[in-house]
Amino acid sequence: MPTNKHAAFRYRVINQCLTNRGRRKWTLNDLVQEVSRCLYEEFGTEASISKRSIQGDINVMRSPRPRGFSAPIVCRQGLYFYSDPNFSIDKSPLGQHELKLLRETVGLLAQFPGMPQLPALKALLTRIDGKNHLADFSTSYIQFETNPAVQGLEWLGALYRAIVDQKVLSIRYHPFTDPPLNILLHPYLLKEWRNRWYIFGRNSAGQLWNLALDRIRGIHSEPATAYLPNNLFDPATWFADMVGVTKPDGAEPVAVRFATTYLNARYLETRPIHPSQRLMDQDGDRYEFSLRVIINPELVNELVRFGRELEVLAPENLKEMVAVRLG
Repeated sequence: MPTNKHAAFRYRVINQCLTNRGRRKWTLNDLVQEVSRCLYEEFGTEASISKRSIQGDINVMRSPRPRGFSAPIVCRQGLYFYSDPNFSIDKSPLGQHELKLLRETVGLLAQFPGMPQLPALKALLTRIDGKNHLADFSTSYIQFETNPAVQGLEWLGALYRAIVDQKVLSIRYHPFTDPPLNILLHPYLLKEWRNRWYIFGRNSAGQLWNLALDRIRGIHSEPATAYLPNNLFDPATWFADMVGVTKPDGAEPVAVRFATTYLNARYLETRPIHPSQRLMDQDGDRYEFSLRVIINPELVNELVRFGRELEVLAPENLKEMVAVRLG
């Protein structure tokens, strides 16, 4: 199927013209003018569409799947129309290639416990042609790192739905070291880190909070409370200068330097701790790296994983944190 945004839009306009019950036949000039008008209304572009472009679009629409739609477009005496008056690309059934792609996609998603869209996708595929499409999918082709025993996955669907529907939630939350508490949350983002899920949102004090799903004990909707849209953070950039999900108040990224051995260096070069990681120096079996990140518990955990084969060189407070953890 075509992927170009404007091309896909043009196909829909041409289809709308040819399915217009009040006017079944269109000249090429008519189609050019109508497509140009709709493009301007939708995208604000005044670029003219040539007859050749529309003729190319018609040829693509006539093409069999997966390239086109197998549209029965004919031209007689300069007039274009569908030979089948009931045809529409919106009614066009999925081809075998597309069904196979959907089946594989749903099969991949099925490896992630709690994915909120999965039941609806399974039902959709079954409704398309009455078959259980997951029966043919084998996880021997590709397997993701998942842990179905992780607690909190049962809340994924409800939290996702609340974000999409912009609903305020009352969450019963039990931290590891504190008594349970009730939190009013305007949910904005679900994020996974190391097989653990977190929900980010605005609390009743207007602050950005994140809660681990495995510590949630109950969720209830609060329809009487107006939902406040997210103006606290940009999910696309919020995590750019840190490792994990925790950003302490007022924290700024700092230069981090550490040294480790050859084998660890090879591992770190193929799987960096953070995109800012750089190899700064190498002397025999000693490799020095730098990062520019916020210091948070997740960063400490990442460095501690290497044990005493990794030495933090700077800053001093991070060096002390890692030393305390290592004993």
